[in-house]
Amino acid sequence: MTASSRQLPLASAGCACCAPADAATPRSIGSSADPDSTVTLAVEGLTCQGCASRVTQAVQALDANAQVDVTLVPHGRSTVTVTSSAPADTAVLQSALAAAGYPAAEA
Repeated sequence: MTASSRQLPLASAGCACCAPADAATPRSIGSSADPDSTVTLAVEGLTCQGCASRVTQAVQALDANAQVDVTLVPHGRSTVTVTSSAPADTAVLQSALAAAGYPAAEA
């Protein structure tokens, strides 16, 4: 018996998770132990669970303990909600997501 393989199509030709990642310098979301802060962003270009995973990794590179919830809307504006015990800097989050290939705006 011989094994056969076939390549599966990519989720989307414009899927940023399938493109090479840019090297980005990680920066911290915040630094004090204030109560949890939550930031919700509208993110373009999320088309699959791979994209959602890449966004989560980009945020957790800033704060390993951040809770990241992604509401995936393929070919639309997905919602990414970040909850952290550190004060969240929206501009830093947007920069990290843009470096990962996903432009974000405040939702």
